[in-house]
Amino acid sequence: MQDARPKVIDDLKRKNDELQHQLARLRAEHNQLRTDFQQLARVVPVLEAENEQLRQSAGSDGVVRVLPVRHQPKG
Repeated sequence: MQDARPKVIDDLKRKNDELQHQLARLRAEHNQLRTDFQQLARVVPVLEAENEQLRQSAGSDGVVRVLPVRHQPKG
């Protein structure tokens, strides 16, 4: 049985396979989080502008007025 691999090598191979799967999962999660972050980073300036419009439209009386609605064309 000189050709048989030691148990420690089999354990290391199995552990390496598990880590490779974990790494692939974490990379996919990281890519999804990066995409989510980029989308949120584009939304924040729009929300800041809308917030500023609301503050300005409130005026000194503190009443907030509804912003004009933009209608999307049907297509």
